[in-house]
Amino acid sequence: MADGPDPHLPAKPEIERSLLGSLLFKSELWNDAAQLLRPDDFSLDDHQRIFRAMLDLGHEHGGFDDTLLAERLAKERLSTDAEAYLTDLQVGALARPDIKPLCYVIREKAILRRVAHKAEALQECALTPGTTIEQCWERASELVTLSNGAETSRLQACGIDEFLALEIPARAMVLAPFLPAQGLAMLYSKRGLGKTYLALGIALAVASGGTFLRWQASKPRKVLFVDGELPASTLQQRIRSLQAGVKDSEPEMPSDEFLRIITPDLQAQAMPDLATSEGQMLVEKELAGAELLVVDNLSALCRSGKENEGESWLPVQEWLLRLRQRGICVLLVHHAGKSGAQRGTSRREDLLDTVIALQHPSDYVPSEGLRCEVRYEKSRGFHGEVAKAFEVRMNLEGSGTASWVVKDAEDALLQRAVALFQEGVSIRDAAEELNIPKGRAERLRNRAKREGLLPNTSVSVSQT
Repeated sequence: MADGPDPHLPAKPEIERSLLGSLLFKSELWNDAAQLLRPDDFSLDDHQRIFRAMLDLGHEHGGFDDTLLAERLAKERLSTDAEAYLTDLQVGALARPDIKPLCYVIREKAILRRVAHKAEALQECALTPGTTIEQCWERASELVTLSNGAETSRLQACGIDEFLALEIPARAMVLAPFLPAQGLAMLYSKRGLGKTYLALGIALAVASGGTFLRWQASKPRKVLFVDGELPASTLQQRIRSLQAGVKDSEPEMPSDEFLRIITPDLQAQAMPDLATSEGQMLVEKELAGAELLVVDNLSALCRSGKENEGESWLPVQEWLLRLRQRGICVLLVHHAGKSGAQRGTSRREDLLDTVIALQHPSDYVPSEGLRCEVRYEKSRGFHGEVAKAFEVRMNLEGSGTASWVVKDAEDALLQRAVALFQEGVSIRDAAEELNIPKGRAERLRNRAKREGLLPNTSVSVSQT
């Protein structure tokens, strides 16, 4: 054989020999090895050539023997006699029922060698005169991507019986009912409806293990809140208002360890662009064990590409999947477009477990401040009563304390309908005023009569 691998790099050539010998002894296991390894995972050039020939023969014939393999390797430029080396490999080879442990060792050493090469390239880049920070970040992001993807360099498939036998723990709820562990969610609305207040309330509830509106955290979990546009003083004031309004029955406010804030005014450079690997890496460095990442908002923090093009969303989508694989929840805060739907490509919603839309009630007036309906447009994993829309109103008391009034959206709509019908408004005009279909307005009137909120008298045709 040729000289061994670089002694300074991780390698296990003796394990490689054991694997190749085991495959010669029991060639039907070639497919198991093919699922976990590729030829360049082997540290020795000859081992790479032998394994490549085994894969080729396995694909062509379903297996191989030493004679067939020697014939194929006669065309290769091995550093020694192929037939003699194959004979040597079989000496002491074992009939292993499972070769996966050997494959895992070989793959681990291969990944470590690639990490070492990437790290060397990063160092060389940093020491080269004229190198920019951006060029170094590019090399560094390649290194991080390689490290993060180390365990997923091969697709893993298992049979139905094996899959059903797996002990997969049920997803815990980070914030019931809409945010499970590893959950991806979006909260969006037009400007001025209170997205950031609600996002901050969610972050505080998760970090303290408390409640917010109709949502309940199961236990305290670490949260990283990334704000992209508010002045630090405004963000600070909103957090203080929310903290002041927490009831005495709720858990204590989270410590620095459990809720950390990134906001533009505290940075020496521009906020990261989360549509780029460099920006994503900057945020990942600050996660520090966080189980929930809040991104407020997409327009400010995802600046590359075109908002309406699905292809521009792919880098962010891949990042979200990577975070989910690491057990991290993500809440995306976003703007609504002119149509009222979330702004930009609908592809953003494909991976999400939950999409929450905030809307002003039909009778809203700006002097009311924060008052909106919370509606679940996508509710994967929950339905029924807990998925019903509800209305929230935030009152800021003189001391700046935020207090919340929460009620069912249908009940709030009924109250507004009753007020209109008491004034003698027709069903048609009430439907127009409430921005609902005429049939729904009629059902509201009938409900009001059943509940004694309106006199149970007939209404003339002219009124309807």
